[in-house]
This record gives sequence, structure tokens and C-alpha cells, in this order.
Amino acid sequence: MSEDIDDISNLTFPQAVGRGGTLRCPACGGGKLFHGLLRMSKACSACEFRFERPPGYFLGSTYINYGITAATSTVSYVVLHFGLGCANGQLLPGMVTFILIFPLVFFRFARSLWLSLDCYFDRVGASEAMSGSRPAGTRDPDTVERR
Repeated sequence: MSEDIDDISNLTFPQAVGRGGTLRCPACGGGKLFHGLLRMSKACSACEFRFERPPGYFLGSTYINYGITAATSTVSYVVLHFGLGCANGQLLPGMVTFILIFPLVFFRFARSLWLSLDCYFDRVGASEAMSGSRPAGTRDPDTVERR
């Protein structure tokens, strides 16, 4: 399943989305992101890619979750109400139930997609999470050179 677990620079966009959608490690596609219903693993069991991030990192996954929920419920309402002629009274219980339950079910997928897309767009940060250090040829901006 994994192409090259040592070099995340080969990650393609379809791979990132696929790995995010299957709740797999964004780096290698082998390890599982979650080991419980809502609890993420600390690192990949196959390549040791670190899944842990600083506080607030996964806030972006709420935007993915909200966007998918809003888009799905809006399209469903338009199709059911205007296309099939269902009355608002008939739609309300089902739509409210969907809007309350879907984000809870989609939580894991939103987090996984957020992490995978971040690895695709931020290759340097992903390499750091892979190796535990800075990639060769880069400097740590927090250190000061002394001459």
C-alpha cells in the first residue's frame, strides 16, 4: 500500500485525499490514524510519522466538517423540497437529525483529511513530523548563529 515511506515529497493530491478518506497515515498510507472511536494514535505504526500536533492545529478540520455538513444538507433540502415537492414539515425532522448526527460521524474523516491535506501542502512540516528533526539544508529560525 505504501510507495515510499521515507520520502513524503512524492505524495500526490489524489493520494492525500485517498489516505484522508480511508483514515490512514498521510505519509505511508499504512498505519491507522485512530485506535479508538475518537482517539487518535500518537504516531503511525508503520512509518512512525507523528500524528500529534500542537493545540489548535485540528481547528481547521472543523471547517471541513462544517462545510461538508452545510453543503450536503443544503443540496438535500433543495432536491427534496423543490425537486420532489416535499413539504417543510416533512423535511424538518430528518434534516435536524442529519445536521446533529452527521458531524459526529464525520469527525474522524474531517481530521484525517485535514492532516493529509496539510502534509500535501506543507512538505517541510510533514518531513519534520516524519523524521523528528529538520530536513537537511534548512535552518531552525529560532536558533541564532554566533560568529
